[in-house]
Amino acid sequence: MLVAGGVNAADTTTAWKTSMTASARTGYDDNVFLQERSAVIAPNAVPYSAGSWVNSVSLALGVTWQPSPALAVDAGYSPELTRYARFHSENHDDHRFTTSLRGKDGAWSYDLKSSLLLVDGSSESPIYGHVGGTPAIGGAQVRDRRDQTVTKAGANLTRTVSPDFFVRAVGAASFQDFQTTHKPTTGPGAVPGYANYVDRSEWSIGPDAGWFFRKDLALVAGVRFGEQRQANLLGVKNNYSNTLTRFLVGLEGKVAPTLSLKFLAGPDVRRYTDSAAAGFDRTRTTRYAEGTATWTPLKSDSVSFSAKDYLWLSSGGRGAYESIVCDLAWKHTFNKTWSTVAGFNYQEGDNLDYVAPASFRNDSIYTVSGGVTYALNAKTKIDVSVTREWSDSAVANKPGREYTHWLVSTGITFTF
Repeated sequence: MLVAGGVNAADTTTAWKTSMTASARTGYDDNVFLQERSAVIAPNAVPYSAGSWVNSVSLALGVTWQPSPALAVDAGYSPELTRYARFHSENHDDHRFTTSLRGKDGAWSYDLKSSLLLVDGSSESPIYGHVGGTPAIGGAQVRDRRDQTVTKAGANLTRTVSPDFFVRAVGAASFQDFQTTHKPTTGPGAVPGYANYVDRSEWSIGPDAGWFFRKDLALVAGVRFGEQRQANLLGVKNNYSNTLTRFLVGLEGKVAPTLSLKFLAGPDVRRYTDSAAAGFDRTRTTRYAEGTATWTPLKSDSVSFSAKDYLWLSSGGRGAYESIVCDLAWKHTFNKTWSTVAGFNYQEGDNLDYVAPASFRNDSIYTVSGGVTYALNAKTKIDVSVTREWSDSAVANKPGREYTHWLVSTGITFTF
């Protein structure tokens, strides 16, 4: 139905719309396992500075049904197959399913989005046998190629009480189910350096109230109640599952005609279960902040920024860490044929307040990227992109955590 309907995708006389896009990409990754040259302390360690050609093909299918302003339903399926020329252990197939509901009826409006990602990859984790262990912040790029299921959902229901005041209910959930084999790293039958991954999840729900103190700009206050769960590793009762109460204040709306923002921040009160390590303070308060901003100084330019500062549970188990993620992106359109993008990403993972000194981590990752897109015609585009990434460890003498990484690729996209 999706494919056949694509022929009539431009027909606006019906409540149904469909889309289909196909893409192919090839590139070179000069450090597949995010490891630099350093002393090897475990057998069968992944190689350092290991380069490989990477090829992928993907398809994006979508359908929208909107019989009225009060109801719009979107659904999509996007399979992507990725193959590494030198390292077949890194081959993986991703299957992403998305759905959303949205609508507005009088003073009420709602929005619900969900996604399901199925990664069909290796069930064996990498062995990081270099001094310092896993790369910065757990080597997420390598981890994300392994067998796993990731489910996410978010929803809000808003009621406009008056032109200057609104209330809403907000909820969000995320579940990450790793399906890789667990192996001991010490003791009998140990595999030193093996990267174990444990399931983790978070959900939160709560109310917001907003007051428009000026046109298109509101002061918002809210509270969230929720829970984070972390599985035990190798049957050992040592996890940092907790309940949370989060108090938030912020702004959302238009600061200027060309600048929009949404920002919330406040204290985050956590209460941990008795499964945390002995002597751990089970009631703690940390910071929480999240925000987005979009600036369009010219019709041809747009700048977007997003940031999140929060406490998250380690995918390696037996700990939590303070996570900071910032994204800055700029897009410039020269004309109907040419456009360019540039971006900067910063990530930080700091667990110094949550684990024993022997497991201390304070990692940073910096990423700079750029690309150019050329439209062959209204339906076909080709692009070239370059990414430069490097990491740093504030904990000394841990070279396995620091790396440099280049990724150069080109791709073609066709919209049916």
